[in-house]
Amino acid sequence: MAALTNKGLFYTEELGTTIRIAQVLGLTSTAFLAGKTFAASFAAVPALLHAPAPLLAKQWKTLFDADKLVNPVVSAIGLGVFSFFAYRDPNPGSRHQILYTTAAALLASFIPYSLLLLGPISAKLEQKAQDLASTSLTDTVAESGMAKEETTHVLVDRWATVNLGRTLLSFVAAVAATWAAVDRLEVVPAVGKLVGGADRMGH
Repeated sequence: MAALTNKGLFYTEELGTTIRIAQVLGLTSTAFLAGKTFAASFAAVPALLHAPAPLLAKQWKTLFDADKLVNPVVSAIGLGVFSFFAYRDPNPGSRHQILYTTAAALLASFIPYSLLLLGPISAKLEQKAQDLASTSLTDTVAESGMAKEETTHVLVDRWATVNLGRTLLSFVAAVAATWAAVDRLEVVPAVGKLVGGADRMGH
């Protein structure tokens, strides 16, 4: 049960420990997801693209396998937390319920986005990793004569671009949920409250 407390100059809402833990878990997991997907596209992939095709395919597969295990779990945590907060909001249609619902909806779309838009590219790259597994990792002409749009380098670059959509989904979800958390009650200056009380007593 939340309660109002006066700490310093402002009245704030005192939340239960369980609610605070859930908020922290939901916010940090969603922010982590945004950072992880962003880093994959803007840090990891640009570095990987300098490698020959056989090595690139192997390195991308390593990155993909790690994401495949972690991302669904992390997105499910945020989705569960924000869905719960939206469902339990005592004021239907309130700004906080809308924000938490928005955050939950964005995270819910994370996996379908991955399957529908990234899935076809990932499938091609997984096949590349399998086909090039027996090729020397330093072979720079392993894909000579192949159509450019079907080369490992182009596919990995395309994957990184589409992956930014997942960054956007999780980032906006984190912003919406953070806004809902910090804006739980309108902050009222305690000084104003004290003066109002004095006025009612005729002082």
